[in-house]
Amino acid sequence: MKIKAKDKFFIALAAFLLFPLAVSFAAETGESFFIESPYDYWGREKIEADLVLTTDYIHFYIDSRWWEDLEGKEQEKNKEVVRHLGEEFKNNIYPGVTESFGSIPKHDVVGEKEKVYVLFHPMKDGSGGYFRTGDQYSIYQYSRSNEKNILYLNADFMERANLPGYLAHEFIHLVTFNEKNKEFGISEEIWLNELRAEVIITILGYDDHYEGSNLMSRVNGFLRDPDFSLTEWTEQAADYGVANVFGQYLLDHYGKEILSDSLQMGIAGIPSLDYALEKNGFDKTFSQVFTEWTLAVYLNDCSYGEYYCFKNENLKNMRVRPVTVRSEGPVSIEYKTKNWAGNWHRIEGGEGVLYLEFQAEERFAVPYVLCRKEGDCDIYFFDFDEKKEGSVLVEEFGTEYQSLTILPSLQQKFAGFNGPERTFTFNWRAEIGEKKEEIKEEIRERELAEMRDLLLTIRERLLLFYERAGRVPPTGVASKKIESNLYYGITGSKEVETLQKVLKKEGTHIYPEGLVTGNFLELTKKAVIRFQEYYKEEILVPLGLSEGTGYVGERTRSFVNNLLRKTR
Repeated sequence: MKIKAKDKFFIALAAFLLFPLAVSFAAETGESFFIESPYDYWGREKIEADLVLTTDYIHFYIDSRWWEDLEGKEQEKNKEVVRHLGEEFKNNIYPGVTESFGSIPKHDVVGEKEKVYVLFHPMKDGSGGYFRTGDQYSIYQYSRSNEKNILYLNADFMERANLPGYLAHEFIHLVTFNEKNKEFGISEEIWLNELRAEVIITILGYDDHYEGSNLMSRVNGFLRDPDFSLTEWTEQAADYGVANVFGQYLLDHYGKEILSDSLQMGIAGIPSLDYALEKNGFDKTFSQVFTEWTLAVYLNDCSYGEYYCFKNENLKNMRVRPVTVRSEGPVSIEYKTKNWAGNWHRIEGGEGVLYLEFQAEERFAVPYVLCRKEGDCDIYFFDFDEKKEGSVLVEEFGTEYQSLTILPSLQQKFAGFNGPERTFTFNWRAEIGEKKEEIKEEIRERELAEMRDLLLTIRERLLLFYERAGRVPPTGVASKKIESNLYYGITGSKEVETLQKVLKKEGTHIYPEGLVTGNFLELTKKAVIRFQEYYKEEILVPLGLSEGTGYVGERTRSFVNNLLRKTR
């Protein structure tokens, strides 16, 4: 659902699509509330609502117009549902969310600082509810503020099951606003905000019964459109599907602490998950986790490895269906994708030597799964040259091996997912034929490339050994230096890794996070600014500057390289 541009700052788009619910009320006193007209069934901007239940934790209001159209028996039934929902909020939702993820905002505008308000009004387009950040401000800051900790749910869904799941989903948006916006002055990226709101339903036990659950709905949505980007949010059912399924994977293998720790810090999105993984002792990056997830949703079999399956019993049989192509003759495929979107393409058919080549403008992560006729499979990864091209050669295809599936995913953007994302193209071509001299040459070149990679790995390990031992590498194993200017937005750079190691070695006053990722993003920029200002006499003053810029130009680069030479 689209929101007017002038309201985007104040409205969190937490629409909860196609999810079961149930509620009931009893009118006592009325009050006026601002609502979002794009969600409201009648397109209203303000409504009158009746207070139907109040507890120590929560007030429940219902749209007067909708409520008064109900017959007496329907009102009584709904009152009982709301009473049950109030108990569920007190006993399960409130403690389950706040104990792990944080607290609700201390609302300075009204006297009841700890109260949560829930307003039911009929909504359109299957929306289950939403949360408005504008309600956290005074009317002098935002004229349409209700000045309350308030959540909005669809009154038409009150006959549906799993109403507590709806409420939990919207409630964690309120907690997220407190932990990110109020505590650190930043907004969580929408995809991760929604991912937590999806997974909290599982954490609180509302997905334990799978049939008809939110989890079942989201899995079905994911399997219909599995190649949606995780990080681009378009408010479609597939967005919720991929967010939920990836969130279930994080929960299964890394625990809810990854989601709670990434919430309670002053960074958002992928960098916050990288930090949370490191904090919890996992020697992995978000990129590695995402790649393993693409394999898990395809194989979903723990016998291939701990991270190639789901542990949730309700997801044991979930598997994506790959795009399947029969390779009787030459096949050439061009496909469009976006950052952090999974793709699954399987080649089968024909007999002989299979030669498959992959090419893209950008650098992709491309694992592939080679399966025998007996059904068991092996997992490999493409090696790419400087042209971002890679190839695979499989002998006895069609006799010993039945299929080969590639799983390419673009992983080059790590922050700033605030709107439509750019589309990228990748190509692959496959051909099956006799064993020819050129195919043998391809095998020889691949072996040479593997040998070069092995030598590079040995060199890196030697450097790490000498670094940890505090010793100077012998001749022929030289320390790195930075030869290029570095700046915000560079990703996958060895020189950025070198810079981050220097910043980390300076101490927590310069680089408290200490992440060495090769990605020059917000944390690295802030660390460079601190570094420049700490050594301002050497770096800034000669340039006539008084404040750090975060740009690693000639002066900063020279100073960093001097530090590197001293540690050789």
